[in-house]
Amino acid sequence: AAAGVRDIVALRGDAPKGAKRFVPHPEGFANSVELVEALAGTGKFNIAVGAYPERHPDAAHEQADVAWLKRKIDAGASRAITQFFFEAETFLRFRDACTKAGIDAPIVPGILPIISWEGARRFALRCNAEIPPRLEEAFTHAIRDGREELLALTQCTVLCERLIEEGVGELHFYTLNRPQMTRNVCHALGIV
Repeated sequence: AAAGVRDIVALRGDAPKGAKRFVPHPEGFANSVELVEALAGTGKFNIAVGAYPERHPDAAHEQADVAWLKRKIDAGASRAITQFFFEAETFLRFRDACTKAGIDAPIVPGILPIISWEGARRFALRCNAEIPPRLEEAFTHAIRDGREELLALTQCTVLCERLIEEGVGELHFYTLNRPQMTRNVCHALGIV
């Protein structure tokens, strides 16, 4: 706050490499709700939190993710950014479930432009993002034919177009420090 930072994305964080589950630091916050409460208590930040349109690896069921997001919003978060997903319907179902649960804060879809299908696939398996069989097959053929980048651009652009058509006003891109594909998607969407 002293440095002028006003926007915070408050995340619990992942389990350390090699650990099966997240264990909070003994002197830290037990979970993301406690972190949000502490940040909100300062009155100095706009707080965004993570949201899971597909079941979080630690969640008992999908509705638990909606309930947990509601707790974070009620604790003081003003918006949420989702984990990435491959199909627009995944986000739209989640957005509808959140609305039904009384969550009225903006929920921004997290978009992962695919730089490497194998890398995206590994990432998806770690965070329970469903990999559509048609996408798996399409990338298998595209890689064989040397067209992986073209397919990735098309897939991401179509996903973003569908979300925009459904009233989504903001997109959050996970560039993973490789912004070229995001730039190309933005150009394809007419955002320059």
